[in-house]
Amino acid sequence: MKKIFAVAAAASLCAALLAGCGSTATASSAASETISQAASAVSEAVEQANTDLLDSAVAAIEAVNPVNNPRVIDDFSLVNEMGLTADNIVAYKGDVTNDQADCSLVFVAQVKDGTADTVVSELKAYQETMTGNLYAEFADKVAKATDARVLAKGNYVVMVISGIEGPDYAAIDAVIDSALAG
Repeated sequence: MKKIFAVAAAASLCAALLAGCGSTATASSAASETISQAASAVSEAVEQANTDLLDSAVAAIEAVNPVNNPRVIDDFSLVNEMGLTADNIVAYKGDVTNDQADCSLVFVAQVKDGTADTVVSELKAYQETMTGNLYAEFADKVAKATDARVLAKGNYVVMVISGIEGPDYAAIDAVIDSALAG
């Protein structure tokens, strides 16, 4: 309903502007700005967060790859730990272990149109930081992080690291495919 309202509002603004436009540069500039604002409103309406899909995807992935002692990935983690550009994200959900003996992570984000590749690149850079800076005694964690799944399906981006006692990635891959199929 919000999408229909936003599109109707944008259309009526455009029609009003076209009917009242004169030949002056000021009117043209004001019309351009108003049309830009209307287009932005339509874009925001289209990019509504699909929190139900995010919730169900994270729950399905965590059913096969439990996150021990989970810490919710919040805005601070998103930007300062994971290095993601917040402006590319419509909504996200996920957990990371708060247990130093483990390495599990489940993250699913709905991204803005055209930004999935950028978000995947940022997550792969985050993955590199996890695999390059650990001591030898954490070789099992490095191996799990090296094999992490970072992928995009449409406007959804996923990162999953299997826990130390977690499943192999074949089970995780199957769940990711089914969770984001719709």
